[in-house]
Amino acid sequence: MKFDEIVLRDKEKRLSISRVPKKTKEEFIAFANEEFEEDYGMCLKHIWDQFKMWKVYFEHLDMKLDNILSRVSQPNQETPGIRMLDGKITQKGGKNSNGSTK
Repeated sequence: MKFDEIVLRDKEKRLSISRVPKKTKEEFIAFANEEFEEDYGMCLKHIWDQFKMWKVYFEHLDMKLDNILSRVSQPNQETPGIRMLDGKITQKGGKNSNGSTK
């Protein structure tokens, strides 16, 4: 291989991050050294995967909280009942959606 090809391939795998706070950099390096045997790339991948997982979790959590808050803010609204696995909705008083009792 020619030197230029090796340098070009090496640059494709590199990542350079500037303006990292000193304490953050020290914590990242310590974490990479302890958990990933000084493999900064795998450490970064692990952190990125965790971020994506938590992002999805918090998006779903926000939807659930919005649903709860909307129900709490309108307490006088009638709830339609509970939807059963067969698609029928039970009404208050023990009647099903077709009018029969439980």
